[in-house]
Amino acid sequence: MNIRLFAFDLDGTLVDRAGRISAENLRAVEQARASGAEVMIVTGRSWRSTLPYYRALAMTGPAICYLGALVVADGTGRVLEHLPLEPAAWHPLRRLALAEGLAVTAAVAVPGGADGPAGGDRGRELGLAADVAYATGRADDFNGWEDWNPYTEIDPALDRCASPPTMAAVYGDRSVARVLAAFPDGLPRAQFDLSDHIEGETVLHVWHEAVDKGRALARYCRERGIPPEAVLAVGDAAMDVTMLRFAGIGVAVPGSQPAALAAADWVASPAEAVARALGSRG
Repeated sequence: MNIRLFAFDLDGTLVDRAGRISAENLRAVEQARASGAEVMIVTGRSWRSTLPYYRALAMTGPAICYLGALVVADGTGRVLEHLPLEPAAWHPLRRLALAEGLAVTAAVAVPGGADGPAGGDRGRELGLAADVAYATGRADDFNGWEDWNPYTEIDPALDRCASPPTMAAVYGDRSVARVLAAFPDGLPRAQFDLSDHIEGETVLHVWHEAVDKGRALARYCRERGIPPEAVLAVGDAAMDVTMLRFAGIGVAVPGSQPAALAAADWVASPAEAVARALGSRG
């Protein structure tokens, strides 16, 4: 079957550690688009930090951000879907952070916490993505705060986060350990993600329980009438696994995390994956 949708992760896939898109990867995206297929970014990044890459890649259609907690329609940032944390998850986390001086940030993609049904209702637009972020303060035991939080505003009481955020993040070993100890069974209708746990940069992300790259991509494909076997997805990390498994062809780039390599049908660079997929058309 011809590929009708190419879905690409950004960091570690199309974008290198220095934040650059290689000429080879630009050509791969152009070739995928020239085939007549749709091309989509599926990323854990915010829309605000995705937008420069969206423009550099000459994208025009929807993008999946925040692992699927936010779907935008186009380059204007019109919101199609938004799945923020539930109040029952956010309020206890916020109370603990304020009571014990923990380093917690709240990323707000949509003003007022407006949300859409998890099943996806593309007939209902929710305004424009705002993408602001607030933090109780910097974590003393976390390196690279500026790299991780280029537009985060310090708001010690999180007063400016008027409703549950799209995503919360806990920074540093001390704060992360305290949150895990305080909520050993997790938070209501939420999931904890420690996949970015590297020495000196421990981050615990807190998402709605239904946030998932694979689910978001599957919803989009159902609405577009695109069967999984007509999808090629490329990624590199554990958070890409559900997307790689959903797609008819899941591709892990060389050097990917073990979970992504195990889930993939192919191991190839984006350029190799696109060329192989298009070359196999009969």
